[in-house]
Amino acid sequence: MPVIFLGAVILIVGLDLLISWNKYEMFFKILGIELLIAALVWGVMTMVFSGKKNKDSDNEPSDEV
Repeated sequence: MPVIFLGAVILIVGLDLLISWNKYEMFFKILGIELLIAALVWGVMTMVFSGKKNKDSDNEPSDEV
């Protein structure tokens, strides 16, 4: 799993460098936008899956008497 993650990060940074063509200001703008999008997607996914986990645990019968 970490190898896939590192490969994806290297690929994205490499593509950003190719797109910006060594214009560092443009490179950091593109990278910043990608980081904001990734943080937004991570936050939404965290909320969706935490809500799904809570719903599943509410339906389980409890063993407490």
